[in-house]
Amino acid sequence: MSHSPRVLVSGYYGFGNAGDEAVLAGLVAGLRQRVPEVELTVLSGDPAATEAEHGVAAAPRGLGSVRRLARQSDLLVSGGGGLLQDATSWRSPLYYLGVLRLARGAGIPVACVGHGIGPLRRTLVRSLTRRALSRVDALAVRDRASEKALRELGVTRDVEVTADLAFVLPRPTQEEVDRAWGKAGLPASPEPAALIALRAPVTSGTRRDLSDRLAEAIGSACERLALRAVFVAMQRPHDAEFAGRVIDAMSYEADLVAEDLSAREMLALAGGCDLVIAMRLHALIFAAICGVAPVAVSYDPKVDGLMEQLGLQSATSVERFDPDALAGAVSQTWLARRRTADSLAARAEDRHRAALRNVELALRLLPAGGRNGVRENGRPENS
Repeated sequence: MSHSPRVLVSGYYGFGNAGDEAVLAGLVAGLRQRVPEVELTVLSGDPAATEAEHGVAAAPRGLGSVRRLARQSDLLVSGGGGLLQDATSWRSPLYYLGVLRLARGAGIPVACVGHGIGPLRRTLVRSLTRRALSRVDALAVRDRASEKALRELGVTRDVEVTADLAFVLPRPTQEEVDRAWGKAGLPASPEPAALIALRAPVTSGTRRDLSDRLAEAIGSACERLALRAVFVAMQRPHDAEFAGRVIDAMSYEADLVAEDLSAREMLALAGGCDLVIAMRLHALIFAAICGVAPVAVSYDPKVDGLMEQLGLQSATSVERFDPDALAGAVSQTWLARRRTADSLAARAEDRHRAALRNVELALRLLPAGGRNGVRENGRPENS
């Protein structure tokens, strides 16, 4: 290329969600590993925070900003994570589809990689998603369920199944673990620890009942096994508020990490634990990367899909929550933790390779001559 390649990145970044920040961290690491000179600009809800955490240029995510930046870029990378779903808001998928449309209008190739698809319930959103994804230049999803959703949607282009981009992140060193625990304000202790990452249910009326039952299961299991209970908030402030409810209902003492940690620091915190009990998908991914045995409480099919990829099963679900099943799974997983850690090593390495495939699919779209190598019709010479 006549200049360093310029890549514009779109996703749910800059909103304090450790899972999405882990996705971005993995994408940035993978792109820089393959093309060290790449110039990255990330569309963010908090550009200053994104620049500080990830060491990239960042810009507001408004569509005016997208239009301007797309004209200056060689490639748009959209992903990953659950961007294309209308369960939380119908506006969310329309925004991300709008970003794709503006990139195509600017004449740059578009890679949608590491996506988790659905649910998509609204007819208009389904129609627009089918049309937009059928026209992108590369399309990769993080699990088989997402591939199936695209086929049922009628997307006509090839779809590759890869893995969540967070799996690109390397296992933290002991120095990183010690530093993260120090920043979290957790004093050293000889007792084994369980990292606990919960998520408040969408329906507020069920939160009190679920928090009480989680407290019963987690508290009794940790007390029986003499595990230090360390609660973390992957999404602030909602997770912290819900974790506080669970802790208040427990008769067993627990820690709640109050410090804001980066995705890498959260990963390192998991690496210093002996067990991970989580509803949050990326807390379970952190466990797999670190070789720490996970116990999952499923709130979404993506959690069950991940556990299946790891050769495991969710202990119970939010919908049919069983405190005895969760407490029993914690005890059984603890007893088998070393065997589980051994099996996770190979599976995490497989997920790592699959996650890097997202990066390869995106980078192959870079035009050989950069923006100078764009035809008059606006499409790259190698399209």
